[in-house]
Amino acid sequence: MSVSPVRLTVIGANGIVARGVAALAAEFPDRLRMVPYPWPPAAQDPDVVLYDAVGLHTGDGHDLDLLVSETAAAVLVLAREARPDLTGCALARGADGWVSLEADDDELLAAIESAAAGSLEPESGTPDAADSGLRLPEGVSLSSREAEMLGYIAQDLRNTEIAERCFLSVNSVKTYIRSAYRKIEVNNRAQAVLWWVQHGAPQP
Repeated sequence: MSVSPVRLTVIGANGIVARGVAALAAEFPDRLRMVPYPWPPAAQDPDVVLYDAVGLHTGDGHDLDLLVSETAAAVLVLAREARPDLTGCALARGADGWVSLEADDDELLAAIESAAAGSLEPESGTPDAADSGLRLPEGVSLSSREAEMLGYIAQDLRNTEIAERCFLSVNSVKTYIRSAYRKIEVNNRAQAVLWWVQHGAPQP
């Protein structure tokens, strides 16, 4: 379900970045509406919080923890390419996804709207796993992200390690894994690894 306009708050960003996002919102008032922070006690949560990853460098991350645990807002990390470790840390702490500080206006708008809709990576936008050479049984259709999760499981990576490698939240990783398990009709990691090996899947 789409949300329009998206109620957006920017937290942790420096003045230049915050003003840039506000200027973007002013250009697209039918798609974005800025919500100032801090919010009054009885105020409705914004739809999306754009959280600058640099906040984990300058602070202890307590503000991010509160956003994840005590608000209904989707938390979208504004990633700094020079510090991918901060983005991975934010996602491991429960952020819903990320968008690069270098993204153009269309990419940033799309990421914010996807976050508001609860679908940062719509399945319709991902190629089928069969495109990568995976031999899928008849009737089985995996997205490339679901196949990627299975590949990492076959490498014995933990959910937190997968999240850091893919710049996803742990919750997102679990969602993709559960979806893949249902599609290939397995119940645990051992069965998933066996399925992966049997179908000749390459390592991601």
